Amino acid sequence: MSETRRGSWKDSNWYVSMSGFFREYRKHRIGVFGIILMFFFLVMAVGAPWIATNDPSPGATIAPTFMAPVWMQVFDPNAVVSKEYMTDPYLADAPVFEYRGSPDEFSYAHHASTGSSDPSYVNLTWTHEAYHPLDFVVPPIPLSDMPDCRDFVFFNKTLEWTPEKMPNDVNITIEFSMTTTGNFSTNENGGLMFKLYIWLIDSSGNWKMVYKSFPPYSSVTQSRNIDLSWFDILAGWGGMVPDPVTGAQPEDPTDLLTIGVGLAPTKEFRYFGGEFPWRTYNGSVTAKVSKLSVFCYGNYYGLLGTTDKGADAWSQLIYGSRVSLTIGVLATALSTVVGVIVGLVAGYFGGKVDEVLMRVVDFLLVIPGLPLMMVLAAFLGPTVENIIIVIAILGWTGTSRLIRSQVMAEKNKAYVESARAIGASDTYIIFRHVLPNVTPILFANITLGVVGAILSESGLAFLGLTDPSKPSWGRMLADAQGSGGFSNGAWWVVVFPGLMITSLSLAFTFVGHTLDQVLNPRLRER
Repeated sequence: MSETRRGSWKDSNWYVSMSGFFREYRKHRIGVFGIILMFFFLVMAVGAPWIATNDPSPGATIAPTFMAPVWMQVFDPNAVVSKEYMTDPYLADAPVFEYRGSPDEFSYAHHASTGSSDPSYVNLTWTHEAYHPLDFVVPPIPLSDMPDCRDFVFFNKTLEWTPEKMPNDVNITIEFSMTTTGNFSTNENGGLMFKLYIWLIDSSGNWKMVYKSFPPYSSVTQSRNIDLSWFDILAGWGGMVPDPVTGAQPEDPTDLLTIGVGLAPTKEFRYFGGEFPWRTYNGSVTAKVSKLSVFCYGNYYGLLGTTDKGADAWSQLIYGSRVSLTIGVLATALSTVVGVIVGLVAGYFGGKVDEVLMRVVDFLLVIPGLPLMMVLAAFLGPTVENIIIVIAILGWTGTSRLIRSQVMAEKNKAYVESARAIGASDTYIIFRHVLPNVTPILFANITLGVVGAILSESGLAFLGLTDPSKPSWGRMLADAQGSGGFSNGAWWVVVFPGLMITSLSLAFTFVGHTLDQVLNPRLRER
């Protein structure tokens, strides 16, 4: 029974037709290549959230402008690649110390532990007992790299610097929260008596303060981004690289740079509000540091470098496939529906209906397409939906004329006359008999229409008439042209978007050309 059903299923008209179509299509290598290209771009569009590495927004600055792709470092092996140089993302293994006045007088602070088995953060806890003396610097030293008090706790994280050049810029990101106990939590001035510090400590033992926090603090995690100055970078990295002028060897004994994060009381703790808090305060202050990252910028960044605004070109290129495919497919689908309906009505009914519809088509064909699209896009607004409508308004005319010519040839055939003789309505004849017979010639026209829609969107984006917040290949070309991409040597922001537009257009062109050869009876006979 099952064999009988299987045989009848394979003998059905649709199965035989589809099998014959695919057998014929596989003979055309250019068409198969077009399908592979289309599948590649479809995977790129669907998988964009996982393939892209950063925010694709054109204005999402993540690095200096016009940085070269990292694979170009092969021509400059000693250059600095822009990336995260804090190799170990976990903080629990960071050693916590108690400082006692100089780099030679510190010890492990047993009371300042992580407080949890969670390796994603470290707790710095500074405790105080009433009347416990503290070693303050009196008077405070202006612009000192050390805190006002010589008694504090800190932890270290080390990064290794192997490039032989200093970074162009460095950004340190720290996320932390503060909690207090005892008098520090009950007294309204308790939160003003301590600060969180960040130091660069080179292998020669030099400390350079690059950040100190300011109240108010909160138990809710807060993030701070510290952009180091040139002097900070020179102090931290200068001893690890050869002198760029004299070529003298590095002064630091190793290629290691330590990032120190410390918690210390301030001078306000020594004397605040007419009293001596150190005599009466009992309690603790805990800084929970959940993130510490060091991002160094050099001459190279990411798979495709950066744009004129410092955004990730790779992420924009990936997400640009979504815009091109969405606009190309939807605009072509909308224009095809309109063109098919107009062509069916004009070709089947003829007479005055045909005359009026064809004059509208002729009028739209006479008007230059790009200027009209520019006017409509500027009038409707630069949203994706409006761009689809603008392209569809001018994209249905060719389809309508093609369908009209085919319908005029079909409506006088015997099967149409037979349907009229048995009383079939015009609507039934059009959509049940005529449309299926003109559909094969339509497929090739649809695929070629997608090419036109993609190129139209790219042209409008290049002219700045699309949504500037949406990443697209045309927008990338416009930004590169407006900011002098080629003149700045940033050829990657021009070549790769243009290559994507060309490749996607060729994919649909190859498929459309093959469909035309397979489905068009005249071409198939040749």
